[in-house]
Amino acid sequence: MKKHSVPQAASLLLEKLLLLVHLRPLPAGSRGDPPPPAAAAASPGYYDTSCFKRGDLLEVPRTLFIHFGIYLGENRVAHLMPDILPALTSDRGQIQQVVTNKRLILGVITKTASIRVDTVEDFAYGGSILVNHMDRLFKDQLLGSEEAARRAEKLVGARAYSLLWNNCEHFVTYCRYGAPVSLQTDKFCATVKTIIRDQRSVLASVLVGLASIVCLAVADMHEENKAAANGCGKIRSGTQNEAALLALMEKTGYSMVQENGQRKFGGPPPGWEGPPPPRGCEVFVGKIPRDMYEDELVPVFERAGKIYEFRLMMEFSGENRGYAFVMYTTKEEAQLAIRILNNYEIRSGKFIGVCVSLDNCRLFIGAIPKEKKKEEILNEMKKVTEGVVDVIVYPNATDKTKNRGFAFVEYESHRAAAMARRRLIPGTFQLWGHTIQVDWADPEKEVDEETMQRVKVLYVRNLMISTTEDTIKAEFNKFKPGVVERVKKMRDYAFVHFFHREDAVAAMSVMNGRCIDGASIEVTLAKPVNKESTWRQHFNGQISPGSENILGFPHKEDGHQKSLGKPASLAVRLNGQHSPAPPEAERCTYPFFPGVKLTPISMYSLKSSHFSSAAMHLDYFCNKNNWAPPEYYLYSTTSQDGKTLLVYKVLIPSIADGTQNYFMPDKLCTTVEGAKELAAQFTLLHLAPEQAYISLLSLNAV
Repeated sequence: MKKHSVPQAASLLLEKLLLLVHLRPLPAGSRGDPPPPAAAAASPGYYDTSCFKRGDLLEVPRTLFIHFGIYLGENRVAHLMPDILPALTSDRGQIQQVVTNKRLILGVITKTASIRVDTVEDFAYGGSILVNHMDRLFKDQLLGSEEAARRAEKLVGARAYSLLWNNCEHFVTYCRYGAPVSLQTDKFCATVKTIIRDQRSVLASVLVGLASIVCLAVADMHEENKAAANGCGKIRSGTQNEAALLALMEKTGYSMVQENGQRKFGGPPPGWEGPPPPRGCEVFVGKIPRDMYEDELVPVFERAGKIYEFRLMMEFSGENRGYAFVMYTTKEEAQLAIRILNNYEIRSGKFIGVCVSLDNCRLFIGAIPKEKKKEEILNEMKKVTEGVVDVIVYPNATDKTKNRGFAFVEYESHRAAAMARRRLIPGTFQLWGHTIQVDWADPEKEVDEETMQRVKVLYVRNLMISTTEDTIKAEFNKFKPGVVERVKKMRDYAFVHFFHREDAVAAMSVMNGRCIDGASIEVTLAKPVNKESTWRQHFNGQISPGSENILGFPHKEDGHQKSLGKPASLAVRLNGQHSPAPPEAERCTYPFFPGVKLTPISMYSLKSSHFSSAAMHLDYFCNKNNWAPPEYYLYSTTSQDGKTLLVYKVLIPSIADGTQNYFMPDKLCTTVEGAKELAAQFTLLHLAPEQAYISLLSLNAV
């Protein structure tokens, strides 16, 4: 047995056996409420399923716990059951037989389970059934019944099991409410803390701890054998993970709750009084190894200061999603964390990225009818969601009486925006008879006041496509001749550079709202973008409007060899610094076990964060706006030294309103892949700078 197994036996004491020794039975309505009238009277062997609807959440109270399932219709229930058999055989006939107590207990010990479909009789096993008893607790997060059933059917098959993080209650709450939550686990953890601090339980703890050591040994052996069979190295078992997390909670006094796809440590910390820390105290942490958890991460981030809350994003499988949010008690601590922990080597060869996190209160709503006005969109969004503050609508480049087919909706808080996003699930919600697209918008880049005081460039929006740079320069020179240095126009917006800042500020106040070629323009100070920091690793991956120098190619002084058209061997940059990661993008791979159920899926049902290339982002962007896929046409020329140079022209057939529908960059590349990436980037930047994606591969161009 390993040396570290003895202290971890305390967790098994909590998880495996104290549940039986100390927890009081959970009766029907264990949350303090009487059973709802929707309870189905059960006589052993018969259940009236006529009152059940597809997607209903079914509860069966047991002596010590409540078992949960999702009704799929036709007397079928999907539920998660600990079961050793899926780890021993792929014979579906054997696995589908009713789970015996022996199979269940061994499944708990070895951390294996399956999401299976049984009859109502086999699921309930003679107990009474409660229907949708938890809806009143999660009424704001309730998904559609069909969506709940679809999620349950998609997850059927072998799964890892964890009493604390992945049990039958986590499964059903994920399916019906969108986030894995277990109220039984919360009650269990609260009881455990009481037991640990109760000196009268010491003797019982020691006795049961001996038995838990045996359980730990069995679990460790199982995990090691499984890792050896898969050709993997040393892997920390699920039991060891839970032991370490419980030890962290006991040591720090912080609470830990898993909900809405994230695990929250603290928030607030023990003894905290007053409101939460102000905006600017939270940092975003990326590139976290998928098998690393709070017991390793929290001590690292405590070096910068007192942690108010640590939120680790979690998969349903129990792995983390590779990123987290850490809120400190002061802004100074958050800034210190960025300075000392960005590019920190968290493990050998594994470097994390740390940057400022902003509360995003804005949603992108796509596929909106173009004839709708701002007031109509605002009123409609207020009807279907709560907390709407404003709606930002951009006029069409050629017909200013129409919108561009999308809008940005501003909410009073991040929570309000998150709840609205959950409400407006793509594919299930319509506005004016149209199926809309919903995603997070990129939060506006915050630039410090000192930097903004040096800005002498204006961002001009809502220009006509036909308006030229010379016209813009002439109009801005009217109030004071000779003050404009140059103008750079792209589609229906432009950047106007001034020789002196005071002239730029004066021109902004004079020209904002003026008409140029019949279009009422909007003028603001341009927000500078550091070329070193534009390639950010973030889920939204969009470009903020009003930012010039959007694409920053490496300079010679960056220390990277200049090569024509070759994708740069640059790691993703966070906070403007290079990560000393391997040149190639890191790919997360997982073992593919025989018998794992595969489900056909469309790439357009994924999120933009699943794509890493500009070409894929452009394809996704066109689909999001109900356009036909982009068409690529390859051209070549020969350089002075005899090299073949390539460039793509991109055609968007669906843009048929008289505006430009083809795009070709002014750079040439030596590889087909490089030319296609560059063309896709160029097209995205010209189509809609407000939503163009920047989480793309940077290209070295000539």
